[in-house]
Amino acid sequence: MPGGYPAQYPQLPYVAEVPGTPFTPEHRTPARTPMEPCEGAQILARVGSEVILASEVLPAIDELLARYKDRIPSYQLEPQRRLLIEQQLKVPIETRLIYLDACRKIPKENLPKIEKTLGEQFEKSELPKMMKDANVETRGELDQKLRGMGTSLERRKQAFVQRALAQSWVHEQLKLDEEMTYDEMLEYYRQHLEDFDRPVRARWEELMVRLSKYRSKEEAYAAIAQMGNQTLAGVPLAEVAKSRSDGPTASEGGVRDWTHKGSLVCEELDRALFGLPVGQLSPILESENGLHIIRVTERELGGRLPFAEAQAEIRPKIRQQRAKRQWEAYVARLREQIPVWTIFDDQAQGEQVSGRDGLPRR
Repeated sequence: MPGGYPAQYPQLPYVAEVPGTPFTPEHRTPARTPMEPCEGAQILARVGSEVILASEVLPAIDELLARYKDRIPSYQLEPQRRLLIEQQLKVPIETRLIYLDACRKIPKENLPKIEKTLGEQFEKSELPKMMKDANVETRGELDQKLRGMGTSLERRKQAFVQRALAQSWVHEQLKLDEEMTYDEMLEYYRQHLEDFDRPVRARWEELMVRLSKYRSKEEAYAAIAQMGNQTLAGVPLAEVAKSRSDGPTASEGGVRDWTHKGSLVCEELDRALFGLPVGQLSPILESENGLHIIRVTERELGGRLPFAEAQAEIRPKIRQQRAKRQWEAYVARLREQIPVWTIFDDQAQGEQVSGRDGLPRR
């Protein structure tokens, strides 16, 4: 199986037997306990001189599978785990590529200072959170727990430094602040016209009584009519809603957020919402669950957002496109320059390890 035990695991000391010395328990050579491979210490990928261990990707994957194990047939668990491992390797591989690129281009005299600063940041911000999550009191206890998972505190610290340095470095490589021309934005707008279509929508207020709370429909009508009359007499609708309404937002003054035309289950409410003049109380409306009085506070007629107004949305979308293209090109260049191997490369060539696929198992 690829991988093995990391170098940080010390060998047990052995006491040699001295000829002629009485054989006592104090001089007995400790029995050699067979060592079981640690799943987390398996090497899943190599990027240049860097290795990626199973402990970097497995915890999140196993937590996800445990959450959905009742929905996944047992025979699909291992294939799903394999697929997730392959997908999740992408991020640490790209992080290592960028880190190695930074290491070879940053002046050698500056790199130790940068890594020292990032290491201090780890000690200050990340270490306390890790100790709390692991429910331990000391660094030693945390390190022992991590070693049981196939990693170590020093390796976690190194991973943090690499991620932080890679994130900082990649921002310098991507030119996202280049000038954005009018023609470029107009071309984007023309190619994505449907993205700027806006449906008719309205914001509104509601008073409501639930029919199930009253002995008869007449009694419910009397209750909602009284609330409507209070509002017509000048009592703020929000105040009436908070004190008497049964609506889902009564505690917030009956305020309802933007609602698209056709999205309400009750057709009568929908017709009123998009037919009433803004600011006018509706008559009493009946739905399956109760009686309502509504008032539209704002309405947008919909249609296509004009280019002049759409530019505020277009700019960040173009920046995202630029970032994606530049990122993909940058990572592709690094892959050509730095060798990358994953455990799945061997499998693609039909290699088998001890009759198994070499992947960590549960």
